[in-house]
Amino acid sequence: MQNERLARAQTALENGDMAVLPVDPCKWIVVSKKSQYTVTLDGNAWACTCPDFAGRCQRFGLRCKHIEAARCLATRQISEAGNIDFPNTKNALPVQHTEDLMNQTPAMALETEGQGLPIAQMGVDSPPTNEVIWRLRQPLDMNRVKRRQAPGQGTVPYLEGFDVIEMANDLFLFRWSFDLLSEPKVMRWDKVVTFYDQRARKKVPVLGEDGKPTTEVAGIVYLTGRVTIDLGGKAYSHADVGRCVFSGDTPEALDMAIAGAATDCLKRCFRQAGEQFGNSLYDKEIARTAGLENGNGSEASTRNGSPEPTSLRTTSQVPASTIPPATPAQPEVMQYRDGTTVEMSNTAEVTAFNTFKTDHQGLAPATRDVLRAWSARSNGKK
Repeated sequence: MQNERLARAQTALENGDMAVLPVDPCKWIVVSKKSQYTVTLDGNAWACTCPDFAGRCQRFGLRCKHIEAARCLATRQISEAGNIDFPNTKNALPVQHTEDLMNQTPAMALETEGQGLPIAQMGVDSPPTNEVIWRLRQPLDMNRVKRRQAPGQGTVPYLEGFDVIEMANDLFLFRWSFDLLSEPKVMRWDKVVTFYDQRARKKVPVLGEDGKPTTEVAGIVYLTGRVTIDLGGKAYSHADVGRCVFSGDTPEALDMAIAGAATDCLKRCFRQAGEQFGNSLYDKEIARTAGLENGNGSEASTRNGSPEPTSLRTTSQVPASTIPPATPAQPEVMQYRDGTTVEMSNTAEVTAFNTFKTDHQGLAPATRDVLRAWSARSNGKK
């Protein structure tokens, strides 16, 4: 990143697209065709009034192209004064930067005799390769793991997209990129809506008013991408495929699916980089309990992702003499027929759920998607 800014500054100076006007030994006016900015030097700290320095460079310890232009001018003035010999100033600066970047030289400044013009170290030191590899191999912090409803019964662990990006920025200091290698591919088909029948212990189709199975439009979006990481001055790439399923034939559903496929691809690419990106979550033994201890579930969860009844847990841990008498049965929890619980905090979902049961002789919707499709059709009729 610093090399690019230096190259742009040198090119602009050579082509005459940028001019540096000294105001005093520690202040310059950098003028281009469309802008004019002030560069200042306070001790070893450079500053510029341009948006690039205020928005990014100052935050990540970089120097903008205007600062680089002023530094080039100061270097040439020092060389012409005869205090320091720079036989090839144009080539010396980037080579020095590259060596600093690879050798992890601590930040320092060189001050010339008699001139009082410090030359700050070029570039930003990248993290030591051994330290990054060591961190990648550390056990995954299970507090980062979340759980979500699986396509069938139960839940599965996962890392959120923003969490993966933040970890990558922290480990590689923003020295990584993500590129799509293909256009998103979309497949659609008519899917029979089913629900899990507890009595039959299998999925059965949801029948419509005409007695025929209910269908809905379903689809999947998949794409390929690649993550490139700069580690120790070398580029390492990992590619994979991301996918996301969706229901409904609407632009919103397709938009969400494309975004979901891109995020899934990003996470799968990073998974190949090490433990900190959730590679262990693909181990079946670890996946059974990952994310259950941090409030996303319960360690006592049983199959189908349903918590074990409280009465069964307390009897094995509390002496029989202290077990309270049986209490009256609690009101039935609002659930879809596939076992998913209604979000009681979502007023719209609760209202639609109750309305559906009223219109269908007390029968609950098979799935949340079925309720959404029914609500959409009902709103369309109105």
